[in-house]
Amino acid sequence: MNPIFDEKTRDGELARALNLALHAFSVYSGTEVIMEGERIVLNFTRETAAVVHALQLLGVQPGETLHSPDFDAFNLGKKNVPGF
Repeated sequence: MNPIFDEKTRDGELARALNLALHAFSVYSGTEVIMEGERIVLNFTRETAAVVHALQLLGVQPGETLHSPDFDAFNLGKKNVPGF
């Protein structure tokens, strides 16, 4: 696995956040939802492509096995994030 996901750097934090987003898009893409009485199939193809491209910019290769996202590590209540 790519060591960037274990780095305690800005790029490591970005890689972990992008991995979390990629996981969410993968889970929910194709889901059929009803919104205001209309059935919609969620399609995150473009968003997934953007996240994969950003991961490539960080040195993660397409098709590389990724860590399972650590949802507890992204609890914004525990982070000192301006505006939250």
